[in-house]
Amino acid sequence: MFKEIEFQAKEIISKCLEDIGVKIDIPIEESNKEFGDVSTSICFSLAKTLKKSPKELAEEIAKKAKPFGYIKEIKALNGYINFYIDYEKLCKELFDRIDREDYGREKKNGRKIILEHTSANPDGPLHIGHGRNAIIGDTLARILKFYGFRVETQFYINDMGKQLAIVVFGLRRFKLDKNKKKDHAIAEVYIKANRILEETPELHKEVVQLMRGYEKGKYEKEFKYAVNFCLDGIKQTLRELNIKIDKFVWESEFVRSSKVEKIVKKLKETKYARQNDALYLDLSEFGIDKELFLTRSDGTFLYTTRDIAYHCWKAELGRVIDILGADHKLVANQLKAVMRILGKEEPEIIIYEFISLPEGSMSTRKGKFITLDDLIRESIKRAHEEVNKRRRGEEELKKKIARCIGIGAVRFNIIRVSPEKPLIFRWEDALNFEKQGVTFVLYAHARACRILEKAKLEGNLEEGKLTDNEKRIIKLLAKFPKIIEKSALERKPNIVANYAIELAEAFHRFYRYDRVLNSNRKNFRLKLTKATKKILATCLELLGIEPLEMM
Repeated sequence: MFKEIEFQAKEIISKCLEDIGVKIDIPIEESNKEFGDVSTSICFSLAKTLKKSPKELAEEIAKKAKPFGYIKEIKALNGYINFYIDYEKLCKELFDRIDREDYGREKKNGRKIILEHTSANPDGPLHIGHGRNAIIGDTLARILKFYGFRVETQFYINDMGKQLAIVVFGLRRFKLDKNKKKDHAIAEVYIKANRILEETPELHKEVVQLMRGYEKGKYEKEFKYAVNFCLDGIKQTLRELNIKIDKFVWESEFVRSSKVEKIVKKLKETKYARQNDALYLDLSEFGIDKELFLTRSDGTFLYTTRDIAYHCWKAELGRVIDILGADHKLVANQLKAVMRILGKEEPEIIIYEFISLPEGSMSTRKGKFITLDDLIRESIKRAHEEVNKRRRGEEELKKKIARCIGIGAVRFNIIRVSPEKPLIFRWEDALNFEKQGVTFVLYAHARACRILEKAKLEGNLEEGKLTDNEKRIIKLLAKFPKIIEKSALERKPNIVANYAIELAEAFHRFYRYDRVLNSNRKNFRLKLTKATKKILATCLELLGIEPLEMM
């Protein structure tokens, strides 16, 4: 509904400008409450053309302007034109829409989106770096679906890489610990295998033989067993975080089906192809200095070549979005250039910065990493300690609440930071239950549930002047569809997380200063509480977090 308010403000000014022969797009910005609810600075752009000062022009337009719709009043101040919302009119229609409609959800049947995320090597458990990828991807998929897009999430299985060949090499020498979670057991074998290879470098020949052989169709049973065993553990971790992948796509499929061979043949015929010991592309025309190798000297294919075939296949299914770490920036640019050469639609690539530990970077090979399983377990444990301080008895209920808070804390603390910003992971920040994090939003939702349990709506909404706290919530509720649109189109799920904090903060303040159950405007405030509860619940669900009714 906020978009309607902005549109009405534009229309009002457009009509005034048309009377003096000016037709121009009107910028509308949100204002501080003392300067109206929205405003425009258009008079500063027109002042020179119309030979008037911005202040004089704004005052002239404000006098002529005729409010309509949700705009109640228009005032000029220092060259700005400020618009004031008719909150009484807005809230009645707003409550009705939130009650009747799937408010904020768009009904579109646009082109399908193929969103690839996580795609971790099957050589061990997901660590917190993979977690940022998975949580960004899953949350974005939820928001895009809510906005009306058809979305399919994919996990690309790198089953032809060196890492998996090392796992297979290790499995030939070490038994899997069946008492461990499957992906952790694979990691143990992988780490042991790497130690042997470091101590005895000549054994690398066996790893190379495994890679070459698998590409030619050998050792398939060994490789697939290793992948599926590890994936079982990875899927379990993703389920813990409320993440479901629609499709797992094997890298080897594109070699077995000759798709990679066909792509290489096409690229070899282009003006960008070069051949020395191996085939590569010269992408300097695209501002990329580093050559992109398509084959090794023996003619076998590289990961990047198989990835190109995968992207060509995805592009046939729909619009492609990839979630990639910052270390893939060069690969991302190379991939876009190759897709252009092939006449295919470029993928949209969302680059996220890594989460690092205070003591340094992570390495699966050396066994130095915090797994997502560790993170989830510790988060739930700390959440349980906090819940114990606040509730007595009902141990099963406390466990349920702690689990929701713990998993919610992991997801929320990762998603609230914009993908392009780096994160240093610290337990004291991620699991701080005093700051404005997931518990702050969950408490607001639970508090609204308690209020609504204690009282029922009776009769019509009462008349009366709205408080600043009520207006703040109404304005935020009106902005919700615009927040969803902005988050979906800009591919930034952190927008929804930060909106949820803002709405929760407004509701906590409203509850503290404006009585609800003992108010002479009880019906109105219950209706406001009900609407807030619904939007908070929707935000939490979009963030992959279960909305709690009690804490």
